[in-house]
Amino acid sequence: MQFVKLFNEMHGRNPDFFSIGGYDACTSSTRRSRRRRQDRRRLADRGAKGLKWESPRGPMSIDPETRDVVQTIYVRRVQKVGGELVNVPFDKIENVKDPVKARGG
Repeated sequence: MQFVKLFNEMHGRNPDFFSIGGYDACTSSTRRSRRRRQDRRRLADRGAKGLKWESPRGPMSIDPETRDVVQTIYVRRVQKVGGELVNVPFDKIENVKDPVKARGG
């Protein structure tokens, strides 16, 4: 993804949780502002509900019912690759919602 490449060029490292959170916040804000131009009344009712975008962390969306983030969780293991220890994904769980809200708590 271009964000990761540019971040590496600027900072000499991969983006962290906070950097990617900023990316996602800006992306969702930009998408909401596009909606605003299309239908201001509907935006007041919906906000970010139902938004979808591709994040450096994978596909993201906002649950229309709870307005929480829905994302893919990647299961990883640490392996030595090219002489460095890196996180290597080996499985994933798609469309993960807030587990407390998902069980009605």
